[in-house]
Parts: sequence; structure tokens; C-alpha cells
Amino acid sequence: MPKQLKDAEVSHCLSFEQVSDKILEIYSIKPGDFDTITNCKYTIPAFMDIGRLYSIMIEHCAKPGENVNEMIKIFKSFISDEISNFKTGVYYQNPDYLEWSYREGRLLN
Repeated sequence: MPKQLKDAEVSHCLSFEQVSDKILEIYSIKPGDFDTITNCKYTIPAFMDIGRLYSIMIEHCAKPGENVNEMIKIFKSFISDEISNFKTGVYYQNPDYLEWSYREGRLLN
């Protein structure tokens, strides 16, 4: 289990910015243009709604006891970029469609 998840019980009281800065440092994430909101033609979902979608995918895809590993795999996969690009509206697709696209490694027709 990644150290950040073990530390979550303590880190939950830190600001979003503090936790984000630490994650960026740990994973050596370089600055870039990650703007998926400007010029978006859809309403941006709340972070709890996005989290619920990921939670469903993790629950459906993970083998017993493998939730953390599956979560990491999902976030590293193409589907995370697709879901987070609110300019396309993929987030609003049926969760089953998103799950099976993830499993197949591509957006299904």
C-alpha cells in the first residue's frame, strides 16, 4: 500500500494544496497544462460525483483485497484522462460503458 494511503488518517486534516504538493513531489509530476475546464461546454461535476464514479469502477474491477492497486491502475490508465476531460463529456457516459472501456483499454464504439 502506498505511503500516502497509510498516512491518510493523519493527512486528511491538511489542506488540499499541502497534500497535492506532496503527491506532486512523491511522483515527480512536472508542471504542465492540465486545463480540462476552460471552454468546456458541459457543467463540471462536483468532486464528490467524480469520486463516486471512480469508487464504482474500483469496486467493480478490483479483485478482493486489491482495491488500492486497482485504484492506482485506473488513475494511471487512459480512462482517467478521458473522464477528466470535461470538454468531451465522456464523464457523463453510463458508468458501465466507462468500466468496460477501461477493461478493454479503449473507448468502446
